[in-house]
Formats: sequence, structure tokens, C-alpha cells
Amino acid sequence: MKPFRYANPATIDTAVELLADDGAMAMAGGVDLVHEMKRGIRAPALVVSLSGIDGLSGIVERDGVVEIGALTPVERLLSDPVIATHTPLLTQAAREVATPQLRAMGTVAGNILQRPQCWYYRDPDSFCLRKGGTHCHAVAGDNRYHAILGGGPCHIVCPSDLAPALVALDATVTVQGAGAAERCLPIRELFVGPRTDPHSEHVLARGEIITRLIVPSSAGAQSLFMKARERAAWDFALASASVLVTRDANATVTRARIVLGGVAPNAWDASDAAASLVGSPLDAASIARAADLCVRGARPLRDNAYKVDLTRRLTARALETIATHDPIGH
Repeated sequence: MKPFRYANPATIDTAVELLADDGAMAMAGGVDLVHEMKRGIRAPALVVSLSGIDGLSGIVERDGVVEIGALTPVERLLSDPVIATHTPLLTQAAREVATPQLRAMGTVAGNILQRPQCWYYRDPDSFCLRKGGTHCHAVAGDNRYHAILGGGPCHIVCPSDLAPALVALDATVTVQGAGAAERCLPIRELFVGPRTDPHSEHVLARGEIITRLIVPSSAGAQSLFMKARERAAWDFALASASVLVTRDANATVTRARIVLGGVAPNAWDASDAAASLVGSPLDAASIARAADLCVRGARPLRDNAYKVDLTRRLTARALETIATHDPIGH
């Protein structure tokens, strides 16, 4: 690890001013950044800790909207009654994140902004496209865990379990930067694909940090997060499905969201699949149609075609599970 300076500001204004300097990087829980620094993938001249700033952690509900501080530990999402009542999908997704120890250290914003787990990106001796090289090494290399949707020219997958759930919940993030007013953007607009920028996963400018997330209540809807992984113990998703469905008293779908994880560079909003459910009951035909639409346009690489059927079956299973429960409730 290369030498670096360390700052622990007490206010957001001071933090974003420090972060505006070239070579400065923010640290929340430090789970991902410290790992990258140890491996020589990133070498900031200045690490700006956000942990000493009041007001960046906590969960409150106001008029059916849940506000989550960016530095709220992921573990908190498992036990908070506001989350359980208003956004149970987020509780389910948080339960699948890493281990209890890492959930206690990692923050909500840190989880959604973590860097790719692609082994070519994580290899300090590999100069891949995402690190400024000329091509994605996964194309001709070992691509078992890479993207089947939206990939190219880089084929990473979004490693966050919380991001797909938050996209399904139509969350908004508030962002603060040096010398600028706080701005809000839908979380789906926070992320950027490799066709737009092969070197970054988000649109945050230098010096900007996420301060909180604003999540509309999904009380009254049915939701489910399902994740397929290679090991029963902690592992990143081979594929995940965040499903949110509202049905009327006749069990007809009135609203649906399906967002996939582990299969695309960003949380993949399968909007066509979700739209196909609206106006129909959750029966075998509508579920099969939606599951097929989730992977329409998939372009697997040499070693990851299994993800197409895995994603289709995972989505179908999630919808089938929801279909077996009373449409009024969770």
C-alpha cells in the first residue's frame, strides 16, 4: 500500500471541499476501498473519511417516504422497523449481502457504489479496459461470471445486492458536491453503463458524495428478493431478481417491477417483462412470458450462457412464490 494522507472532517461541506482535489477519495465503511488500496488497484493521495460527519446515518419515515442516511450500516436494514414496514424488499436484499461482520462495517451508499468484482479488474497486474487499458480481458478470458445483458465493451456485472432492490423501489439519491447545491436524481440515473463510460460505474463528479437515499413506501405491495450464488455461504450473485408486484382484490396485477442483479454492468431494469404482467393474473402463462422477456436480448459470452436460463428460472420462481400468497399484503 502506498503512503497517503488521512482526513476526518466533521461536516459535509469540509468533506466535499477536500474531495474536490485531484487524488482524494472518500471512505465510508472502507470495506471496498481498503481492499483496492492493499492490492494497488487504487492509490489515493488523500483518504477522506466520512464516518465523523453527523447526519449521514439513520432511518426515518415521513409521510410514506423513507429516508436512509448514506452511511447507515447495511446490517441496520435487517432490524429497523421502518424498513420492515415500508420497504421489506430492502430488508430481504440486505440479508443476502456478505457476512454479518461486513454488513456491520459496510454502508448503504458504499454497497451500491462498490467497484466491480471482475477478477481482471481486481488483478493488480492486469491493465484491463476499466483501468485504462485497450480492451476487456474477459472477452477472450475466463468470463463465467460476467454480463449477459448490456455488456460491452466492458463486461462487468453490478456486484451490489441493494442496488437492484433500490431501483425496483424507485429510490432517489441526494448528492452534495463542493460549491454546489444539493441535487437529487433517481437511482437508476446514478449508474452509467460501459458504452457510455468504460471507466466508471456512476455519474458522480469529483468531490460529490451521496448524502441520503429517499425511498417511497411499498406498503401494500408484494415483494421478493431472490439470489442465486455459487456457494451457500457468502458470495456475490450469479443472478438476482428484485420483484415488486401490486395486485387488486381479484388478484390482477396493477403494477410490477422486475430488476435483475449479477447479470449486467448495472442493475438491469426488466421493464418490458414487468409491464407484461400488468392487467393479468399471476398465472403460469404470464409468469413464463415475463421470465422470457427478462432475458430477451441476452448476449452471453463463451462461458456464461448458463446465466440466461438461470435468470429466467430465478425470475419465474420469484413470481411463482408471490403468486401463492394473498395479493393484499406483503
